[in-house]
Amino acid sequence: MDSNQFKSKLMLTRNSDKPKWKLALVTLFICLMFFLIAARSAQLQLLKDDKACLVGRGQHEFEIELLPERGSIKDVAGNNLAMSITSYSIYVNPSKIENKNEFISKVSDSMKLGKDYVEQKVSSNKSFVWLKRLASEKDKLALQELKLAGLGFIEEPKRVYPHNHLAGQLLGFTNIDSKGIEGVEYLYDSYLSGKRDKLILKRDGLGRVIFEDPSKIEEQGLGYDIVLTIDSRIQHIVDNVLKRNVDYLEAESGFAVVLDSERGSVLAMSSYPFLDPNNFSESSELSRKNLPIWKSFEPGSTLKPILVAGALEDKLVNPKSKFDCEYGMRRVGNTVINDVHPYNVLSVSDVISLSSNICASKIGEKLGKNRLYDYLDKFGFGKKTGIEIPGETSGKLANSDSWGPVELATISFGQGISVSALQLATAFSSIANKGYLMKPYIVKEIVDSKGNIIRRNLPEIKRRVISYDTAQMITDMLVEAVDNGTGKNAQVKLFKVAGKTGTAQVPDPKNGGYYSDKYISSFVGFAPINPPSITVVVVIENSKKGFYGGEVAAPVFREIVEKALYYLEINPDGEQLDNIIMPNFEGKSRREILRWSETQGIKVDLSGKGFAIDQSPKPGEIINTKEVCSIKLQQAI
Repeated sequence: MDSNQFKSKLMLTRNSDKPKWKLALVTLFICLMFFLIAARSAQLQLLKDDKACLVGRGQHEFEIELLPERGSIKDVAGNNLAMSITSYSIYVNPSKIENKNEFISKVSDSMKLGKDYVEQKVSSNKSFVWLKRLASEKDKLALQELKLAGLGFIEEPKRVYPHNHLAGQLLGFTNIDSKGIEGVEYLYDSYLSGKRDKLILKRDGLGRVIFEDPSKIEEQGLGYDIVLTIDSRIQHIVDNVLKRNVDYLEAESGFAVVLDSERGSVLAMSSYPFLDPNNFSESSELSRKNLPIWKSFEPGSTLKPILVAGALEDKLVNPKSKFDCEYGMRRVGNTVINDVHPYNVLSVSDVISLSSNICASKIGEKLGKNRLYDYLDKFGFGKKTGIEIPGETSGKLANSDSWGPVELATISFGQGISVSALQLATAFSSIANKGYLMKPYIVKEIVDSKGNIIRRNLPEIKRRVISYDTAQMITDMLVEAVDNGTGKNAQVKLFKVAGKTGTAQVPDPKNGGYYSDKYISSFVGFAPINPPSITVVVVIENSKKGFYGGEVAAPVFREIVEKALYYLEINPDGEQLDNIIMPNFEGKSRREILRWSETQGIKVDLSGKGFAIDQSPKPGEIINTKEVCSIKLQQAI
């Protein structure tokens, strides 16, 4: 082999090594990728990775969220005020429709839907299109009779209010998506709403939705129930009495609230014109307002007992202290204060029962602007009560630094300050329960779908505002105001009633001053004068048949109290029950329980402090005088 042949063979050998090295590298890379793919495949198929399952499911399935089944809203006795019932939502599968023109014509005529609307639905390239959510049973049956291919029905919960307008503004309502919009429905939406059920649909290889079986639904869980302190029977009483009287008086509106004086729980809260949550879209703006908490107004003479309570508490006056009423006319600064009837000299007790503005202004001067402001603040005016309902007003109470002599005088008889009916009710309840300002509450408890109590509200003392003796003196004056004063029309047969009338002009925000023909007529009081008692506030706006609180609002108060006390089986003072039945002491105070024990001659064993949360024997059991009742107390402050 010569040298040229050897060099040629050597170059050939070197060139042939290069492709082999590249081939080995490519082979190694392919093997590595195959190994990684095999490992991932094993992970997906053998280890059943949840994420992978969800990804795969997402590629082959499609979810439609259905409306959640909301929990119920119940009254204190367990009656449903708001509930969910089975309804039917109608869907269309356009691909199954045999004759679209016939389908459009028959469906639109049957359901009173526009043909353009139905045509738009059936022209979709989807295999599942909602035609109408929450249709009536009548619509469903009418469509079923047509026997049209491409129509289907799915059960969904529909929100209904079985008592129509009863406590409508308090309950609020939900929208088409079952979301709470106003009232309790709105504030407790997160508890009530539950989780949305899911309708599972399949996709084909091209990702198109295939809908065949409407029964494949994933149920997610029910919402919680809300149990209110409202008693639907008392609410019925208040609604009926209020409507009849407002209509008779040709008034603009009326509202009322009933409180348990000892516990602060709301037994009824009514606004008229009513709101029917079943047809909320047809309601006026006024009828949607929960007036006892939303509407602020000048209280007029209903504020005088608070003024006098402060003066008594500071020992600046006593019930027999005398004031010169100047025969019905007094000048303060550049303002003249008038009384409806001219008086000469009146006692403090007479100032309440006869409702003298002039003498009230003099008591206010004696108390002073700073102390009067302090008492108004202590009684809860000028700030929200904290009740768990949206839309509450704080009213208006200007700082005493801005008061001059005129402001001090007018605020003393309830002008230049605005309050809500609920604020008035809580303030007078503190007189009824001998000095304690209670936080008003309307939700008793929240219960899950298994009956477990998630949250329970107990009576809560905010603070003591006046002493027992002062509360008793004010109560005696309020009884005199009903027996022999401006509140005679509030007298209730067999019961002693403590109460006060109020008449106030309506401020004119545009021109200043007050309207000459618009009035707020009110009455606030409690009965019986010894616990257990209820506190009731009645407010009538712009009556065309009289305007004084004693002639307009007091008769409404009387009728509500008469019927409510009868229903609650509260006995007139001194009357004894024939049979001794163990009452329900839940939420009752130690003093209230001991008073019952002394009256009935039954021994009680009290443990803890505050208000009753448990008892033995249980409510409703027949007991005798030899038994000892065990009651557990707990304080929530």
